[in-house]
Amino acid sequence: MAESRNGRSRAEAKRASREALIQAGMELMPARGLDVSLDELCQHAGYTRGAFYVHFDNRDDLILEVMTRVGERMMDTLLGDRDEARPADLFTVASRFLPALFNGDYPLTRHGGMRPYQLLDACHRSERIQARYLKLAQQSIERLAQNIVESQRKGAIRPELDAAQLSALIVAMVIGIHTMYDLEFPVDFQAGLQTFLTLVTPQHA
Repeated sequence: MAESRNGRSRAEAKRASREALIQAGMELMPARGLDVSLDELCQHAGYTRGAFYVHFDNRDDLILEVMTRVGERMMDTLLGDRDEARPADLFTVASRFLPALFNGDYPLTRHGGMRPYQLLDACHRSERIQARYLKLAQQSIERLAQNIVESQRKGAIRPELDAAQLSALIVAMVIGIHTMYDLEFPVDFQAGLQTFLTLVTPQHA
């Protein structure tokens, strides 16, 4: 097996350089925006532009990888690990969302994250980025539906509500919420969340 100068195989070194570039994107794009320069990305990762083009044809390829990593990590944080025996219930998911929004852990927020308009601009200019964003949204809907089904199993959510439709509505609400929050629209999100949960909770609960 071919070895690089520091003793790692070429395959290991190649994986390490790709991972470093992705991590650089995850760290710089929220602060600098999606148009952060390739020179800055490569310098932050500790590699050259030549190394970048070994792994990615262009900036959009890196953006797609960063979107996937960040989106899937956020789904795991809010909705629960996919390997859990049972998904978290909807009330647990709701209790995780607002703190993540306010403390900057949620990836689309003015607190150290990608601003919503930046993502929409990227979707407008790139069909590939738009398709990936929609795929992540669909994955969120499918996974959240499992949380809703678990809540219905516990009797905490009205059983007659269609889990998939309710999940799609919640994801649409979340997109609206992080946009309103980014624009500093004066809304009591905690009160709004409680109102919504009241609407979907059985009257006898």
